[in-house]
Amino acid sequence: MLRREPMLSSSIFIWQHFTRLTPDEVLEVIPLFHPVWADADPDDITFADSHAAHGNFRAWAQLTAHTRTALARTGRPRVDQELLRWAFSRLG
Repeated sequence: MLRREPMLSSSIFIWQHFTRLTPDEVLEVIPLFHPVWADADPDDITFADSHAAHGNFRAWAQLTAHTRTALARTGRPRVDQELLRWAFSRLG
């Protein structure tokens, strides 16, 4: 859409193409992305990626926001699959 509008297109210095994170990249990057994931079980991160985020960093950001809300509401110290299922239900 931006490329069709000369006024907007000319404002872009460099066009970047982003690809989805691979499963290995998810396990490497996501624990560094936010403290919520730092001590999460790698199986739970894989579960979240396969059911909701699908390697999409924007989806991980949304999931992280909902996960933080769930942790605050439940008082749980860390992420688990039950909490993640609740967070999944909040994604649009």
